[in-house]
Amino acid sequence: MAEQSSTQKKNVRKWPIIILAVILIIAGTAYYFYKRYIAEDRWKPLLQQELKTLVLNATDSLYHIDYANFDLNVASGDATLTNFKLIPDTNIYNKLVALKKAPDNLFTLDVKKLSITGLQALKAYQEKILNIKNISIEKPNLTIVNKRYDFNDTVKVGKPKSPYELIKKTFKQLHIDSISLRDVSLNYVNKSNPVTKQTAIKNLDISIADIAIDSLAHQDPSRFYYTKGVEVMVHNYKIATPDSLYNAELNQISFSTVKRQIILDGVSFLPRYSRAAFYRKTGEPGDIFTMKFKQIAINDIDLQRFLRDQKLYAGTLDLNKANVEIYSNNRYKGPKSIKIGKDPHQALQKVALDMKLSRLNIRNTQITYLEADETSEQTGIILFKNTNGYILNVTNDADAKKLNPFMTAHISTGFMGAADLKVNFKFNLTAADGAFNYSGSLGKFDGRILDKLVKPLALVHVESADVERLTFNVNASNYYGKGHLEFYYKNLKIQLLKKKRVKPGYKNRV
Repeated sequence: MAEQSSTQKKNVRKWPIIILAVILIIAGTAYYFYKRYIAEDRWKPLLQQELKTLVLNATDSLYHIDYANFDLNVASGDATLTNFKLIPDTNIYNKLVALKKAPDNLFTLDVKKLSITGLQALKAYQEKILNIKNISIEKPNLTIVNKRYDFNDTVKVGKPKSPYELIKKTFKQLHIDSISLRDVSLNYVNKSNPVTKQTAIKNLDISIADIAIDSLAHQDPSRFYYTKGVEVMVHNYKIATPDSLYNAELNQISFSTVKRQIILDGVSFLPRYSRAAFYRKTGEPGDIFTMKFKQIAINDIDLQRFLRDQKLYAGTLDLNKANVEIYSNNRYKGPKSIKIGKDPHQALQKVALDMKLSRLNIRNTQITYLEADETSEQTGIILFKNTNGYILNVTNDADAKKLNPFMTAHISTGFMGAADLKVNFKFNLTAADGAFNYSGSLGKFDGRILDKLVKPLALVHVESADVERLTFNVNASNYYGKGHLEFYYKNLKIQLLKKKRVKPGYKNRV
């Protein structure tokens, strides 16, 4: 696992450097050579050749570039490059695979238009200090093909060059006020497993502020990867789950390195089929989930830990105004699924990304459980309104669990919209049997409201019941549940029912 993690770190760090190197080569080489060749109007073909040579050398001949046109205005310091392409050489790549030197990631980049404004050409030529006001990149299309090789896990790979090492032979200092990327398309193809998986992100906007690259910039604690800030925004994102049963949709995703925050607006997790079609598709019984969130926010992200270790450590995760519906139909029969190891805290341990959230906040959430009964042909309902609470130490990270192996939750809700229910959980994140404890209390309510549940599912009608309170404390695991329950009530009167044979509805059981 440690070797695999090392390889992933190398891949994560390498691709931004390649893209940055291309930008620097285009910007820097153009103006470094204009002074030498512009007077005799010989600069353009020489510059084209120089650009291509530099890219070949910088990537060990694995990549070459192509573009339709390069326009340069020396007086204003503006330049425009159209239809730029970074293209991998598959023959070189295959040779590197045979030599066990190929990288795990292969990139293809296509940019409709790249514009540079406010480049101080004279300073770049005389002092080797490259200052640029803005770089604007329109409709970049980046494809990353990932195929992990065992030799990259075992062969010692040299430390990748830093951005400063890439430019120091040409410039001793580089500063860019801003870089904007608009309408980015990112396509990630994973060929590391027997079945190729593909993920695409479109409508992506990226803004990068105040980039400084020199011999000391990497020591500046106020900078994130040589920048003062990166803002990323994705619009109208939609993806199907791997089993194709659900669609995950988001109106907008926002990420800020300055705020150290990710915000997901308008999140929904919706079945792709009707209920009947869903069960036909799966061929087995089970729950169907429908979830909508007004907003999900992850705050106080440890960016350096994420870059260094690929671990998501954050302060809080806020779930705001969620509506969760769980539907089940006992008409559909099938083998009982094994639930060992599938409790929430155990499922968390199987998440691929190592993570630790100090606190998860739940605000103004409604949870509805619906179960359709084959016998009564009716649907029972349990409703939890205005659910609020928090969960502490949400983690699957081994180091975090050594410090604190328990995840706790404290939830308050309105049971059936009629009574206050408070529940506390304590999950042992390291227990092999999934041990946990839950305790709580249910307040006073009119028991007749339970008809919505017991009448369709148990064929029992509650004529009267004054529930005073209910308290419970249970220790449970994958294999057992044992505890104490106290239920105080009075004036209980119920009627056993049976379904009418002809007309819809119920009648008293004699």
